[in-house]
Amino acid sequence: MNACEERVAPRSRSIGGSNAAAALGQSRYKTMHQFFLELTGQIEADEVGADAAERIAFGVAMEPVIADMYAQRYRVKLRRPHQIARHRRYPWMTASYDRLIVGRREGLEIKNVDGLAHRLGEWGDEHSDAIPTEYLLQVHHYLAVSGYERWHLAACVGGCRLVVYHVERDPEMIEELVEGERHFWAFVERGEAPPLDYEHPSAIALLKRIYRGTDGTTIRLPAEAEAMHYARLDFEEQAKLMKAGADAARARLLQMMGNASIGVLPNGGSYRRALIERKAYEVEATRYIDFRFSRKGEPQ
Repeated sequence: MNACEERVAPRSRSIGGSNAAAALGQSRYKTMHQFFLELTGQIEADEVGADAAERIAFGVAMEPVIADMYAQRYRVKLRRPHQIARHRRYPWMTASYDRLIVGRREGLEIKNVDGLAHRLGEWGDEHSDAIPTEYLLQVHHYLAVSGYERWHLAACVGGCRLVVYHVERDPEMIEELVEGERHFWAFVERGEAPPLDYEHPSAIALLKRIYRGTDGTTIRLPAEAEAMHYARLDFEEQAKLMKAGADAARARLLQMMGNASIGVLPNGGSYRRALIERKAYEVEATRYIDFRFSRKGEPQ
């Protein structure tokens, strides 16, 4: 959640819990370079589409409901802080807590989680500390700022199930987190952007945001650009070959199966063919063969 934190952090030039992973280069959504540009006001914070905006809105609306469900289940009283917390030694470390548990040195982070993402993602058994990396770093950031001993994460899964995780204070992890954030903050103090991770999934989208137009000039690229050019061509050619090889193997498998519904491999896995027919409603009627692989032991 932490909409307050997202609004305040760029203006106060600090690292909040929801950006701890980005500051450490551990976020799957943004690079350290992007976070630096956002923090220093060189680009706006993430631009989200309509779908993402709706998910965020639902998350904000669900926060008090999830908090109430947690309080009822564990018979505790929760307090919602209205001020940004700041680390005693490191003023660039701030936190906007979802809830604090009254009478205990414990806090609560609240998440609204898609059911499929919970089942197939990085979530482990309930009551463990097996949560996605971004959230684990966020929670340890809060433990570092607050000095508390334990933080809980209440996840509303699929809109109808409360799954709770518990993270104990880990001094070694907190030390590494603080050191990593200190390293990032040194870039901010120097006004020097950290190197861009060109292999990060968000790198191209970020560069398109930075360089939105053209100025009509012509420049001579450095010698390194030629090497990058041929590397790009090589990777693209390999990708085409891999795609062609995969398509050829798929075609051969389809030929081997003929009209069969299920083809069992020697190792026990299997391929399934099914005729799918959909009647017209808002789109045109369609009819196709669904062809997919199933691992050994999985339902056909």
